[in-house]
Amino acid sequence: MFKRIFSYILPFSLFQKESTISGLLSVTLLNGKQILNSPNTDYSYGSLQRVLRFGLHKIGFDLIRSQEKVLVLGLAAGSVVETLVEEVNFQGEIHGVDIDKEVIEIGKQYFHLGEIKNLQIFIENAQDYIKRTHDRYDLVIVDIFQDDRMPNFLFEPLFFNQINNIINKEGIILFNTIVKNKQEFQRNRSFMHILKEKYNILVFSKIELNNELIILTKK
Repeated sequence: MFKRIFSYILPFSLFQKESTISGLLSVTLLNGKQILNSPNTDYSYGSLQRVLRFGLHKIGFDLIRSQEKVLVLGLAAGSVVETLVEEVNFQGEIHGVDIDKEVIEIGKQYFHLGEIKNLQIFIENAQDYIKRTHDRYDLVIVDIFQDDRMPNFLFEPLFFNQINNIINKEGIILFNTIVKNKQEFQRNRSFMHILKEKYNILVFSKIELNNELIILTKK
């Protein structure tokens, strides 16, 4: 109780663990709530949860509730899954993919990740998963970061063409990106220019300052 009260004054560190993929991961108590941080950004909960909640609002909670299967690429400690289950009241299947087993273990230990009944977790590279899966999804959430960096493969046409093969006809892709400079701004514009022939695109910029959400639907 003391730690929770104190966290409204200053952040309180609860746990730290080094990950070879994500760097130093820290569970912090802030304003009475636990947050997972990497060295330079929120990794789960905190501002990241607000960003993805915003994106889900733009898609529409009612629409998401009517869907059957959601894929989360970049599961981390599962803040977007909490939003889907607790706020959206999504009752279909959720498949969560993350390459970092350390972050999944922290999610289970501190964020009840293993207790979500309609969540199935895959500790796997997202590229490998979308190539091998036989499942088809109504919504794919792409939230893949290594600390505050985004792997280059996310902006290659091949990756989204492969996602296109595993989403249903009315499927939706919610892509969370970071834009902190002109180079990253141009990277996103080039990415959208390439995909505009296949997708209808909605863009929401400067969410929580540096996040840019891209919502893609098949034409």
